[in-house]
Parts: sequence; C-alpha cells; structure tokens
Amino acid sequence: MDIGPDPGERTNVLAQSKTSLPDFSDLEFWTPVKSCLLCGPGEFRLVREAGDRHYGNPGRFRIVECGNCGLNFLNPMPTLRYLSEAYPENYYAYAAPDMQELPALHLRRLVKQIFLYTPGRTGDPVFTAPGTMLDIGCGSGAFLTQMKDQGWNVKGVEPDERAASRGRDRGIEIFGGTLDAARFPSGHFDYIRSNHSFEHIHNPREVLQEIRRIIKSTGTLFIGVPNVDGLMAHLFGPCWWYLGAPVHTFGYSPKTLGKILSAEGFRVTAVQYNSTYSGIIGSLQIFCNRNNGKSSEDGWVIRNPALKVLSYWIARITDLLHAGDCIEIIARPV
Repeated sequence: MDIGPDPGERTNVLAQSKTSLPDFSDLEFWTPVKSCLLCGPGEFRLVREAGDRHYGNPGRFRIVECGNCGLNFLNPMPTLRYLSEAYPENYYAYAAPDMQELPALHLRRLVKQIFLYTPGRTGDPVFTAPGTMLDIGCGSGAFLTQMKDQGWNVKGVEPDERAASRGRDRGIEIFGGTLDAARFPSGHFDYIRSNHSFEHIHNPREVLQEIRRIIKSTGTLFIGVPNVDGLMAHLFGPCWWYLGAPVHTFGYSPKTLGKILSAEGFRVTAVQYNSTYSGIIGSLQIFCNRNNGKSSEDGWVIRNPALKVLSYWIARITDLLHAGDCIEIIARPV
C-alpha cells in the first residue's frame, strides 16, 4: 500500500480524480497527538504544511517533528476511518496485473537491464529455502505471487477489501482488514515484509507488537519506507514526492525507525538505501505544478524518458552517500 517508487509503471492512475469525497473537515476524522509514540509528552515543532498532490484529498496537513527523538508525524493524526476512505478506487497497488500485458512488461524490463537501469527492485533478504511469509499491505498480491512461484507458503494482509478480493481471485490468501484482526497464530512466520506500507499506518508500535508475536524467534522482518533525512526530502520540502500527506501518517529516518524496532523487541541487522527516480523527477513535477492544481503525474517532466534515466542514476549516487529517498531495514527478533 504505497505511493510507490516507479510512477512510470502505474498507467497514470494517480492522476485520475475521485468521483466523490467525504467531508474530511469533520473532526471525527482527526485525532490530536499530544505524546510522541517514542518519547511520550514533549514539544513538537512544525516541519511543514502540505497538500495532497497524489490523490487530491482536500485540505492542508500539518507535519510535526518531535523535539527529542526527531520522529515526524501528522498532527492531528487521521483516524482509521479517514485512511480507509482517502485512497482512490483505482489506487495502483490494488490493481491486478493484466496477463496480456506481461510480455510488454518483460520487454521493458529487459531494455532497462541492458542500460543497467532497474528501478523498483527491492532488497529483500536471500533465504536458503522457502518457508512461510506474510506481506503486510500487499495490495492485490503481486509480490506474493512471485514468492508463491518460488515455493513459499504465502499470506497477505491488505486493509482495502477490494484489493484483497482481487488477490484471492488469483489464488492468493489475503486477509482484507488490519493485521491485528487477522489473528494469525503466534510464532508462525519465517519472513514478514512491509514494503512501503509501514508509513501508512497510524499505530506503528501496536503493529510491531503484533508482528513480534506472530514471527518465529528465528524469523526475519523487512521494512521499506521513505527516508525523511534524505537529500531530496530536504531539497524539495513540501514538494517531495514521498512526503505523501495525508496517507503517510509517519515519516521515518534510519535512526527513528531503528529506535521503534528496538523498543518493540527487534534488532536491526542491515540498513539499505534503495531509491529510484521518483524522488527527483516526481518532486520536480510536483514543484512545477505547485500553483496550477495539477496532480503529481500531470506534466512533461515526469514523462520524459531521458530525465528518468538521469534521475535514476542521481538517486543511486545519493544511495551510495546514505542520503537516498528510501530505506530498507532488515531486523530480527531479540
């Protein structure tokens, strides 16, 4: 459930507006935050206010930072009901792949590989043998399908029942709802994965507590999130592609995500930087559209193939400097 690293593969679904919107100005959609989930009561400073340039949700959203630990989060915080209604029906992560388009997709990927240009590939850990895995925020189960083909016993959790249903229609076991409601057995999973979904949840410590319960003592946890300490985040500010307000409820750095994991009984074993062109070319498009009301995918900048390649390689350099847009953390239970 992410705004994803590769806008060029999305068939421009983000640019399509919603047909109807609830009244998000209603106070029942919002909860004031008085305590940092890491530090408790403290002082918060306003980092920035930003609108929703991806999905068109109305309003301006306040992003604050804890003065003690540096954790970023929305304040007020959207409720679960708000988050369930804030995504468009054609949200790209919910879409099932069109089997007739697969040959064309494979051809495009081959061309990218020839030019050493492979955006969107995650750094999942390598296992010696398949086991049981869970993908949290799995959309319609595209990654789970790949793992199933490799012999894994796969399960998914997806808050949007429409996406979960599409995955089940393709033979993937996906629970439509929240992780705690799925009630998986304790100590069940060898591998639990949350790739660009963890920043969407409004209760990360509770989710990590549940993950800690259901993962095996020898299991592996993978979390991929945007990096608020990255170079492009500082450069573009409210126009940063991965800011993602209001559906990105928390903003993490390697430091703050590591602290949360440690507090909930995990030991970080690896931190990887894995960025692509979105943080550069997408942010440039948002900057160009900042005064015209157009969406993040509407404009010539984000469609320019040469700029995509150039932005991709700049992103790889920022990764080498540990200043990339996206981080991937691998952790194990203590």
